[in-house]
Amino acid sequence: MTAVTQLMSASHRATFALSNPLAPEHATHALRLTGHWPELLWDLACLDRVWIETATPEISLAQMAPLLGIRVHQDIGLATGRRLALHLFLEQWHALRILPEDGGTEPRRLCFENRQGTALLTLSLDPRANGFALRTLARTHRAERERAIPLPRRPDFWTSQAHPLFVQALAERWPDDAGTSAFTDIAEICGWLRLIPARLRDQGRITLVDPELIPCFLETLTEQALPVRVLAGTAGVAHRFDGAFHIHQRLEGNWLQLLGDQARLRLDLGAIDSAWVFQPAGTGASAPRRQLRLYDESGRALALIDDLPRVGGTENPIWRTLINALFD
Repeated sequence: MTAVTQLMSASHRATFALSNPLAPEHATHALRLTGHWPELLWDLACLDRVWIETATPEISLAQMAPLLGIRVHQDIGLATGRRLALHLFLEQWHALRILPEDGGTEPRRLCFENRQGTALLTLSLDPRANGFALRTLARTHRAERERAIPLPRRPDFWTSQAHPLFVQALAERWPDDAGTSAFTDIAEICGWLRLIPARLRDQGRITLVDPELIPCFLETLTEQALPVRVLAGTAGVAHRFDGAFHIHQRLEGNWLQLLGDQARLRLDLGAIDSAWVFQPAGTGASAPRRQLRLYDESGRALALIDDLPRVGGTENPIWRTLINALFD
């Protein structure tokens, strides 16, 4: 047995012991076990378009989109759309709660939580949407009045908290995406991998910029309605939005809000400890576009922001100007 195999086996046993709701240490709790996560995720298609939100204490990203055709392989789910990509890491998920809006009684929101009760992903009905489908889903999965905890699927799933195994497993599941830096980006945005400038320098060129310039950068980006790609997320979800923001607002405290066509980004500017411009390795006219990476004081990635890919792979001239201004 190789060292990697031993590590994976040990990780599987430890993860299953922690996450198995039928384990002896959980026997004193009243549980409502209902199906498996893939079954529940498939039923989300009946909700039509919903507000999809990932949020941490420092940043939240929300957009309106349908959740159709969610692929699940072992414990990784993938949902894609015209402006959306969600990577769902189900070994981090524990329970579903279906909740009313503030002050109401009808179910309007679905909250997917980890074992500590922290929200990993929230889905909210449009205020104008009929709640019949959500009420039916709540009854089907026995989540009308309390948390629904899906059954574990098997005892041999891998743990994403071991970063090399995470990259290997994700590459095996979707080989068409392998060989890119996207996997390490996902690991950073989910908090499994912290900022290591030397690692990024091995992949390309990285330059530290003044975090004080970021509010002006984001506001100008919004004023120009520049199409961008934003990657944010939680410990169980990596959430990518492709599109433009059109309005920026300063909110109470040190928060900045960007609003677009059925999209919203809120960022605590005080949480930005460092900002970096990263350019993957490449040469000539086809050199990869530059990316803005924002981190908190612990080295966790808050958001990774790129301009949207263009024909030929070149940078948008407006994006180029904004990035260059960070060095002036």
